[in-house]
Amino acid sequence: MKLNFSMNLSWILSIIFMLTPLIAQADKMGPNGDKFYEAAAHFEGACRNKLECRAPYSRDILFSLDSKLEKIQPETRSSLKEVAHYQTQIWGDTILEGDYVAAGDPRLDEVVAYYHGSELLGYKIVYSETAWYTGDCSYDGSKDSLKSCSEGRIVEASYVSKDMETFFSDEEQFAQFLNLE
Repeated sequence: MKLNFSMNLSWILSIIFMLTPLIAQADKMGPNGDKFYEAAAHFEGACRNKLECRAPYSRDILFSLDSKLEKIQPETRSSLKEVAHYQTQIWGDTILEGDYVAAGDPRLDEVVAYYHGSELLGYKIVYSETAWYTGDCSYDGSKDSLKSCSEGRIVEASYVSKDMETFFSDEEQFAQFLNLE
């Protein structure tokens, strides 16, 4: 039996392109990413209580927009903001495919450093964008029509390794719309 390679290749490529939106991710796996993923899971389990963590894990809030806390190095903040921007790019294939429109300029809302003993493991960042719910208003694609829509923020959290080479969305804080009204 003789196979037609170009026909089979076309078929395979069309399947890949059809499935791509289903597996779209903004996450990035760098060197030792699997170890970082595991460390983040241990941290999350040890620090479920917002007031304290179980030893040997600990956390330190480095930046909080709400409480105007800023004890983070400018370079670190800048790098984490870049990660937040990168992470929000997937929203076009997820939450923004629904009844939401976003302003397109993410901000950092919170940065938490987390540790195993005295060793910095990485950061948990919370970031958001101004957004509008368009499901119950007369949105026609124009900026003026957003005035009749509910305004809020799309909020998400991610874990970021200390070298900024690995990051992934927090599975318990995927992008969600929070209404400001």
